[in-house]
Amino acid sequence: MVAQKELTETEIDRVFHALATATRRDILRRTISDEQSVSALAGDYDMSFSAVQKHVAVLEAAGLIIKRAE
Repeated sequence: MVAQKELTETEIDRVFHALATATRRDILRRTISDEQSVSALAGDYDMSFSAVQKHVAVLEAAGLIIKRAE
């Protein structure tokens, strides 16, 4: 990751929190190489759609992914 500005302690904490679980690291790995819908992501995990949405929200709050409506 290339930071274009110095991150605050709070922003750094959000990044490390977002990367603390294997599911979020896997979501990040999958979305780096290819844009994916939350539905497509959810189909590959043994958890509810809502749970995957929450993982995506944590990654988005940390600035690691961008979610957009289509």
